[in-house]
Amino acid sequence: MEYRKHIIDYIKARYALLVIESFEEERVLSEIQTIAKELNHTLYIWNSTQGVLFNGNVIGEKTFDFKVALDFCEEKAKEKDSKNIFIFCDAHNYLTNNSNPIYRRRLKDLAINIRNKGYRSNCIIISPSFEINNDIQKEITLIDFPLPSRDEIKNIIMGFINSWKGNSNVNINVDDNLLEKFVDASIGLTTLEIENCLAKALVSDLKLDETDLKDLLNEKKQIIRKTGILEFIDSKLNLQDVGGLSTLKKWLDLRSHCFEKKAKSFGILPPKGLLLTGVPGCGKSLTAKCVSSAWNMPLLRLDMGKIFQGIVGSSESNIRLALKTAEAISPCILWIDEIEKGLSGSNGGGGDGGTSTRVFGTLLTWMQEKTSPVFVFATANNINGLPPELLRKGRFDEIFFVDFPSLEERRKILEIHISKLKRDLSNFDLDKLAKLSGEEKFGKDVVLAGAELEAWVADSLIEAFSRQINGDSNADLSMLDFETTIKRLVPMGQMRKDEFVKLRQWANENAVSASISNVSNSSNEAFLGGRRIDF
Repeated sequence: MEYRKHIIDYIKARYALLVIESFEEERVLSEIQTIAKELNHTLYIWNSTQGVLFNGNVIGEKTFDFKVALDFCEEKAKEKDSKNIFIFCDAHNYLTNNSNPIYRRRLKDLAINIRNKGYRSNCIIISPSFEINNDIQKEITLIDFPLPSRDEIKNIIMGFINSWKGNSNVNINVDDNLLEKFVDASIGLTTLEIENCLAKALVSDLKLDETDLKDLLNEKKQIIRKTGILEFIDSKLNLQDVGGLSTLKKWLDLRSHCFEKKAKSFGILPPKGLLLTGVPGCGKSLTAKCVSSAWNMPLLRLDMGKIFQGIVGSSESNIRLALKTAEAISPCILWIDEIEKGLSGSNGGGGDGGTSTRVFGTLLTWMQEKTSPVFVFATANNINGLPPELLRKGRFDEIFFVDFPSLEERRKILEIHISKLKRDLSNFDLDKLAKLSGEEKFGKDVVLAGAELEAWVADSLIEAFSRQINGDSNADLSMLDFETTIKRLVPMGQMRKDEFVKLRQWANENAVSASISNVSNSSNEAFLGGRRIDF
């Protein structure tokens, strides 16, 4: 394990002050205890309620005070031929900007003395998060302590199964195939979270089988909720609920199996993601929700508005936490909706002291270098609000442009929405409705967007209901209602026509059209937003 070798190398090189960021205090302690034994070092552990512990026993008087504990550690470090590892479990509470500066000074003195006086000792701070104060910044070395690996998770699950397998009161039905599914579902969880989920699954029905996979998924939802930055989107939609966008659907379908083990063995790297831009209300956000169901992968929505906070350094910490959580939950889809709004100040003109630039830089670097199977699904309405660095190859696998729906696409969208109302489609002339929602009604280059078509159906249903409550007891949704309500609609394409012409021109040079190339132009419609390709 690479992280273990790093810790050993740091100890041997006599790095005075190491910080391990992890929520798994017990697991980190167990690992360091093994390392201390291997290196023949004496191990002392301190926490704020018990003080300094040696072999599980409290030693020294009043060492629960952090400064007294540091004094005690230095006395031990001075002892001839001694080799020590001092672990501090609650030290982060004493080293913040708001804490007593004497604690930071005393810790710094100990680190300097270890370095300059030849003490064969190391200090290790274990903390779920660590705010590095300028006083001690140069003395500290941060160490990543990853969540349990796939092999470790397998051992945890097997250990739990073996401990209960001989019990006649429970039924454990886990074969090799299901064991792999449990391991996949547990990636991103801590040891404690995995054990808690398995225990809960077992006590709920005295069985452990495939139905218990949902408990592990629910635990992942809890992790996401705890961050307060990411939102778990539980979508029941699928790509059949999206009208049109045939090229995009085919592109997504081709990559639906690229996260599997056999794809990796074939030499395929996990897809990085895509940027979906174009006309507002044409299905960009809907598609993100549908991909989650189609790929059977969790969908995490990153709210860029929650990233930015007033406390100095918190915004940068938030983006790192969000990305780290997404990697822990992987394979997953990270949906960044309207990404241009969150990065509006990243060009240096935001007046926020460079916070937006630093957040943007962290996101860019992660997108370029990530190896974890996190598929970034970003959407944008205003492409001019995006920094050019985001659009270059390497950040996304492809940039797709969603234009106003063609005649055939509008027909399909209307069919989907009317079907959801449980109305008989044979009662409606869908071809006529599709034409009525386009240039035939509104003039050249003006058609209804997908969201406007959905609103048209909803408005027509209300029109039918109003006829019913006004005396026509047999009234139901009909062509008459659609023809009545369309007269009240003012299309977005008519209000912002010049803006969309420029957007389409940009897409022709920089993006791929999300719709199929042979668009119907039977009603003089030929939208050219994005490069047309066929599969």
